[in-house]
Amino acid sequence: MLNKFILLLLEIRSHSAFSILSDKDVIRLETQYWSLVEIPKQEKAETVPAFVLRACAIMEKTQKSGEGVKTSAKLAEEAAEKRERLERLNDMTTSQIETENTQMTNDLYRLLKKYTGLRNLIRELKKDYVSSKLYPMFPRYTMLKDMIKDIMHDPDYMEVCHEVDP
Repeated sequence: MLNKFILLLLEIRSHSAFSILSDKDVIRLETQYWSLVEIPKQEKAETVPAFVLRACAIMEKTQKSGEGVKTSAKLAEEAAEKRERLERLNDMTTSQIETENTQMTNDLYRLLKKYTGLRNLIRELKKDYVSSKLYPMFPRYTMLKDMIKDIMHDPDYMEVCHEVDP
């Protein structure tokens, strides 16, 4: 699930919003993909690692329920990845593992913040799009243009679109 999200972020960054998402794509994203993963808000007293672990548990539950049948190639690939991870961890010291864990937790926290920001933008865009259907063609056209401009200038969208690839 997280891989799909990362691929979506990369796709959004590499193209403009006009070429990727049509009106129906926005509706489809909101009703199909985004509804599958409900990331909760971080509690005020909750630490970053605790929030990340809670979000990961929710994503794993969602991913397990939607996996379906795995092919033998997929199972072999997962087994190879697991062996590679274990070999790499065996060569590391405890402090290196803790440092990598902290880095991965921080990276995942940033991705979760971007995910929720984009998800909220898409929800808002869907709500505005559906409500714009009540208006005649010419006022609606102006409203849709304003919606697109607002999204393009939103800090959550700009943060994802203006990242530099590693």
